[in-house]
Amino acid sequence: MKRFCLAAAALAMATPAKAKADDGLFVLAINGGGDKLDNFASHLGHLHQLVDLLAAAGIARDHIMVLASDGKDPAPDLATRESDPVDAWLLQGTRLDPILRDLTTYENTVLPGIDLRPATRNSLDQAIAELRTKLHSGDTLLVYVTDHGSQDRRDPLGNRITLWGAHESISVRGLGSLLARLPSGVRVVSLMSQCFSGGFAYLHEAREHRRIPSGRTCGYFSSTPDRPAYGCYPEVRGQKAVGHSFEFLSALARRGRFSAAHADVMVSDETPDIPLRSSDVYLAEQLASAAGSPGREAAFAAPLLAKAYADPAAADALQQLDRIATVFAVARPSGLQDLESQAEVLFALLDQLEAHAKIWEAALGDFNQANLDRFLASRPAWRTRLGERALRGLDGGALRALATSLLAELGPFVTSDANRLQEATRLIDGLNGTDEVSYRTEIRVAALLRMRFILTTAAGRMWAKSKDSQSKALEALDRCEDLSLAIKTPLPRIAEPVAASKLPPFEQDRRRAAEISPGWLGITFVPVGAGRRKRLGLPDGAAQVTSIAKRSPAAQAGLRSGDIVVGSPGRTFEHRNDLRPTIVSAPTGSALAIDVLRGDRHVLLRPIVRTAPADKARN
Repeated sequence: MKRFCLAAAALAMATPAKAKADDGLFVLAINGGGDKLDNFASHLGHLHQLVDLLAAAGIARDHIMVLASDGKDPAPDLATRESDPVDAWLLQGTRLDPILRDLTTYENTVLPGIDLRPATRNSLDQAIAELRTKLHSGDTLLVYVTDHGSQDRRDPLGNRITLWGAHESISVRGLGSLLARLPSGVRVVSLMSQCFSGGFAYLHEAREHRRIPSGRTCGYFSSTPDRPAYGCYPEVRGQKAVGHSFEFLSALARRGRFSAAHADVMVSDETPDIPLRSSDVYLAEQLASAAGSPGREAAFAAPLLAKAYADPAAADALQQLDRIATVFAVARPSGLQDLESQAEVLFALLDQLEAHAKIWEAALGDFNQANLDRFLASRPAWRTRLGERALRGLDGGALRALATSLLAELGPFVTSDANRLQEATRLIDGLNGTDEVSYRTEIRVAALLRMRFILTTAAGRMWAKSKDSQSKALEALDRCEDLSLAIKTPLPRIAEPVAASKLPPFEQDRRRAAEISPGWLGITFVPVGAGRRKRLGLPDGAAQVTSIAKRSPAAQAGLRSGDIVVGSPGRTFEHRNDLRPTIVSAPTGSALAIDVLRGDRHVLLRPIVRTAPADKARN
């Protein structure tokens, strides 16, 4: 994320930017979407919200250009999705899982009162050419993006905004080159909520070919150059009124000022977003460069932060630390080193949860496929209806009807067996619980990163006071970022953000993560071949142990490599996918009785199920 050793170029200050939006404000809004599969309806909702806000501020429609997916083309281009059918989890991880992904329906993008243009590179070139004739020195162009984005791991100036169509996109450099065609005295303020949007904090470099900001180019962003935005998280993708764009526009309707809206969003955005300004990114880099190395940054910043805490001008910003700590149930950091220590604990938990989620997902897929195969074996008519040829010609509506009908029969089939119901409950609770704790942990990480930028910005401002060129650059950025939007027509009342905790205490989540850990014995295994099963009279689900982890529950119980697990007391494994979900769903600390064929005799073993060590992926 950080780029060091910025050149000490001479600073030529631009004309101070206007503080208030007036007839000199123009807006260019972009939602490329990529294609209709990924052009989410939430993006259109953001465009509606923006247009309503601009109308309330009295911005003329001929000052607004919107580039959205395929523009005025009436063909469906917008993905909408109803909630999944009841018991949709029963198909997760099976060969029929794609049916659920095909339930998306498509609509045409319409924005009443707005002449939509396609979000293609050619259309963007034309829009900038038109703006070049309309904008004059002293005017402001607001570039708003609600879209997808991609990362260039080598250079944030290579980060890209997704446009409409195969391989259509534009990088920070590309957009900067287009904006360079505008009159040099035009201020460009960005408001971007796509993934990796923080790369566009370097837009001034691409537009002006200078490393030190002049105050003619700045912006507000949903995340750092190297992190996705909330739309990339499946937990919230289907939700409305969530995330950086919604929160920022709502706060702007309340506050009427971009800087005040940003301060609100730092607390009100309950997703893993990391709201940023150009000045935050610039000062973080300057501070890191002045420190000389990442290992010295905390010590270098400490005395600067001490000065900031004593400076009344920094009081409001530093009070944000308390609000964020309260809302997201994290400890208020005393400095950068303390913050890094907290982050290490969170990242360790995330690694553990990620490993556990993969185990739960694989086990649920095995469990579901086994039950689906049993179901189809007992209902030949469904085998025909679910054949590849039968499914190929069905549209979204027909697939939804088919899935609903299938699940109405498959659900009772699975849950009518008490053992299967218990196993299913454990698998679903484990996977859902792991996802929930993981997502909340991601939010806490984002909260710490928000606080980190508050600290580096506060320390950076203290450092810049003694550096004339940096002080002037910072003043110019502050003026650029201080864009106002006077609301002239009342909008629906939007509640103030409440500075109350929205997450449980971290220790509670850590205990919850331990409670829902998948079961582990420490073995690897393979299905026994059909010929050998027939020769030995084994069930279809028999599995041969191929290796055993040292000091694992399996090793301690006496299980050996070469043993064949055929079932548990009162139950034989009739499906090749039966063993893994049996182990994973077993409560930790319990004795899992397994029937083992060793040579020509059966042995009953009772290994004590444990939680897998972080570096183990065996069952």
